[in-house]
Amino acid sequence: MDHEQLSLEFHVEQTAWGKWVDPARRAAQTRKFMRYAEIKAIPPQPWPEDSAEVRRLNTVVAELFPDLATAMAPEMADMADAFICFIGECFAKFAGAEWIEYDWPGREFTFYEDINPALRFDTYDEDEVTAWYLISSMIEYSPEEYSGMFADMSATIREYSSYHDEKRHEEF
Repeated sequence: MDHEQLSLEFHVEQTAWGKWVDPARRAAQTRKFMRYAEIKAIPPQPWPEDSAEVRRLNTVVAELFPDLATAMAPEMADMADAFICFIGECFAKFAGAEWIEYDWPGREFTFYEDINPALRFDTYDEDEVTAWYLISSMIEYSPEEYSGMFADMSATIREYSSYHDEKRHEEF
């Protein structure tokens, strides 16, 4: 039998979701945001509320995304995606989150055409939160409660990290 005849070569079209969720693509986008924001590494633990890096990232994020319309503008799509991938990596590391494909609600409520990435958290409730909701909530943060947008996001990361830790400790 000739082994060359057994070759099954065919092209599989990758979906928009498959392209977006590809780990190599997301890692490259995460690195892009980290280079832009001058972050050497995601810390081993969630950022403390009063850390110098949170204060610096408050400024970086506010300059990039002063409002939701700017964050969703076509010219900001690549940097918004880079930030979304970065935040996803933080939630994955600290809260056991994973990206899932969520129902597409229309372009008004997602940063992407035809896809709606969401994070499913490894918590008792297995919360599912869309990237759009995370970013829009961060942009609309309460200045009375947080010192800036990233301070709000880092508080959310710490909160989900604690839920994840509670679940993991009870499993053992």
